[in-house]
This record gives sequence, C-alpha cells and structure tokens, in this order.
Amino acid sequence: MGELKLAVCIIYDALDLTLGRTLFVIPFGGELVGCALCAAMFGTSGLLYGLEALDMTEQIDGFIPTATLIALMNKPKPNR
Repeated sequence: MGELKLAVCIIYDALDLTLGRTLFVIPFGGELVGCALCAAMFGTSGLLYGLEALDMTEQIDGFIPTATLIALMNKPKPNR
C-alpha cells in the first residue's frame, strides 16, 4: 500500500510541476487539493503540504515535490 501512495504523490507532484497553473483556476487551488489528498492518505502529517501556500508567487512550490517528500517520510518500515 505504501508504494501506491508514493506513486499517487509522484503523479500529483508531476502534475503540479507541469500543469499546476493551468490545472487549477483558483489561486492556491493546487495547495488545497494537495493538502486534502495528503491529509487523507497520511493523516495529520499530510497537512505539511499546506506549507506550499507560503510561496505567494507560486514560482518555487512546483519545483519542490512536497507530496512525494511526505510519502517518503511516512513510508512503512520493513519487517525484519
């Protein structure tokens, strides 16, 4: 299940990087969707995605794969 969540986050970050401005008509729409997506998959640690809203220019946030970083941070630990 961890791999599926990681794949969803990678796809979302790729869309945010390439189509982020045209995909979401409302400013900060991508941050709202990303925050809801990460919170649904990872609980309260997914709310860290909201940090992307700090970039008011929306120039830098597309280059930082926030959802992927959250997925890697919450990756299940392997059983030994």
